[in-house]
Amino acid sequence: MSEARRATPADGDLDPGFFDDDAQQSAEWLAWSDQAAIDGRLESLFGETLPRLEAVRGTDGRPALDDRFSAAAFDWVVSLIEVAVLDEDGRYGVENGYLAEQFITYVGEWMVRRIEGVWFNSPGNGVPILDGFGPAIGYRWSQESANDLLVPLFMMAVEADDAPYAYFVDLLYGRALEFAEERDQPGLKAELLA
Repeated sequence: MSEARRATPADGDLDPGFFDDDAQQSAEWLAWSDQAAIDGRLESLFGETLPRLEAVRGTDGRPALDDRFSAAAFDWVVSLIEVAVLDEDGRYGVENGYLAEQFITYVGEWMVRRIEGVWFNSPGNGVPILDGFGPAIGYRWSQESANDLLVPLFMMAVEADDAPYAYFVDLLYGRALEFAEERDQPGLKAELLA
């Protein structure tokens, strides 16, 4: 992963006051955030997990997935979260941690590829899915030093009264629309609002 896609110890502005310089170089984090590892989790999501979930839920409304990082693909992928990680009582099942990790990777990588996010490690913000590191996305373009702590956001989404789908779509639209405005990208704005 290029330095533009993964934070270095010098990127404290991604999470002012909380950024852990040393954590950006931890062996666990570097292995998890390596581009080959990210690509592997994405391939598992698209090649194994999503087809299995579609067999349970059906394919109604499924967009063409030739662009895995379109707004329509994002909507479809996150709409399958509850089928993937909630047990029959509607609670997050820890046995589904590997599936949660695939979805967290997808959401983070969507933010990296579409709105210039930067992966960084926020240790302590990976529990209950990851131990020893916490995947987060920061935004160098943001005037507000905004960031997204992906595991806590994921857990809030799956534990919300609303569907996880609505939570992530709200997150996506809010952050991506802010980016589209900041970077003057009317095409992205139109895609998101379509």
